[in-house]
Amino acid sequence: MSDLIQDFFHTDWQAMTRADWTGLAIVLVLTVLMIALYAWVFRPSNKQKFEQYRDFVNDEQEEERREVEHGQTR
Repeated sequence: MSDLIQDFFHTDWQAMTRADWTGLAIVLVLTVLMIALYAWVFRPSNKQKFEQYRDFVNDEQEEERREVEHGQTR
């Protein structure tokens, strides 16, 4: 069973082309950036900063203000 798993996950590093290495580098960079973004967003010290935008879509007063500014009054 372990031979089957080893064969499945085996990588021939010498056979990798420039496109393969570029793709691998992009995936690794994006993975690190996503982990950093999650760590920043979910850090407890940033909670207040993001909490103020919690209901920005449902804020009717803000919506009316934007409509008046753009000449789209009801």
